[in-house]
Amino acid sequence: MKKLLVISPHPDDEVLGAGGILLKAKKNGYKTKVLTISTNFPEPITKDRLNISLRESLKAHKILKVDKSVYFNIPTHTLSRQSVPDLTSKISKQISNFKPDVVIIPFPDRHQEHKIVFDLCMTVTRPKGDAKNIKIVACMEIPSATYYSAPSIEPNFYPNWNIDISNSIKQKANALRKYKSTLTKGEDARSSKSIYSLASFRGSQVNFKYAESFYIVRMQSKKNIF
Repeated sequence: MKKLLVISPHPDDEVLGAGGILLKAKKNGYKTKVLTISTNFPEPITKDRLNISLRESLKAHKILKVDKSVYFNIPTHTLSRQSVPDLTSKISKQISNFKPDVVIIPFPDRHQEHKIVFDLCMTVTRPKGDAKNIKIVACMEIPSATYYSAPSIEPNFYPNWNIDISNSIKQKANALRKYKSTLTKGEDARSSKSIYSLASFRGSQVNFKYAESFYIVRMQSKKNIF
């Protein structure tokens, strides 16, 4: 059985950037897993706050039909203070245990913790050891942070892989709504309206009604992926 792993910096990033591909993978017989590195709450994290975050995430993952959800529960805004070797080792163990064919990671946008997780992921997905059989490593577009970057000065997201999510856009939007503690109602990128707007725009670039876009950073083969 083929496997898809999404490594998400925070709860809800996996929905914003990879909700569609998670559903697409399940439809095509994949086993799916989401690894969430940080929480949505800064220090000190109370038990109640952590439970809110976990409940919201698991409800979203149920809609996305995720097979396994793993949480490191590191307080947000503290990743830069964590031990890089320790985090690298922990993520490597997740890859060794799961043995994914496709790994989706954050794009190194304006968000400091997205950059940190990207760097960690590029290390642990090097084509050696238990990671040597990974077919594709691709960055997901997380609009809540991606669009606040400075054009031409910082890395900009230019997709080279587009997934048709026309049949799953409603489920993606419904999954995002489960994150009531972070969902916005206006024009912000975390709104349901923006989910549809971005998917429509990306779809128009490749003649799909709705698309989810990625930037492939490493690839052995795209043959028989979906």
